[in-house]
Amino acid sequence: MPISKFALTMLISNLFALPGMAAGIDCKQAASTSDRLICADQPLRVRDAMMSDLYSAAVEKDDADKIKLRQQHWIKSLQSCRDATCVRQAYDDQIGFLLTTKGGRDASISFTAENANGNEGDLSIFGPVDGLVAISLASTFVGPGGADAGDVNADSVSGVIPLKDGHGSLAADNCSIGFDRLNAQTWRVSQTGACQFADGVSMQGTYLRQ
Repeated sequence: MPISKFALTMLISNLFALPGMAAGIDCKQAASTSDRLICADQPLRVRDAMMSDLYSAAVEKDDADKIKLRQQHWIKSLQSCRDATCVRQAYDDQIGFLLTTKGGRDASISFTAENANGNEGDLSIFGPVDGLVAISLASTFVGPGGADAGDVNADSVSGVIPLKDGHGSLAADNCSIGFDRLNAQTWRVSQTGACQFADGVSMQGTYLRQ
């Protein structure tokens, strides 16, 4: 993702004609604040590589014009970042979006869970790439009234997390979502703390590969 001022101008003028526009920072010529922050931070460079693959997959399989336009807005937002935390959050948000596209799902590995408490979960895993995995997790709760009566709630979380010895966690406010890779076919998801999901929605469960 070239994000120097010159590259950004070229990208906008060509409406992101290059399919690989999400990667390729030249750290020897890093000019903008966000360029320098990324070049100084290995996990941010890994996120940039993830972005490249997911963006290319989304452009290929989804509405390319819409994906490119959203990416254009995202780059403008990224350029306003003045610290690594802002850059990291920007990447995680956009990677989370790209994981929900058709191309992003095709590039990821999908797992599902059906729990006795009425929740059905969908988990997408992209990676690991240099010890990081991108995660998109959504769960739908069908209450006793049933779907026909509209007794349905849904919620989701996403992010990029370190994975060590098959374990990682995603924090959101006072909620912690744990991810344990049991084997190539199975992940166990747990949640602790005050998780403010929609009524009845739970992310935890055993997710099996589809």
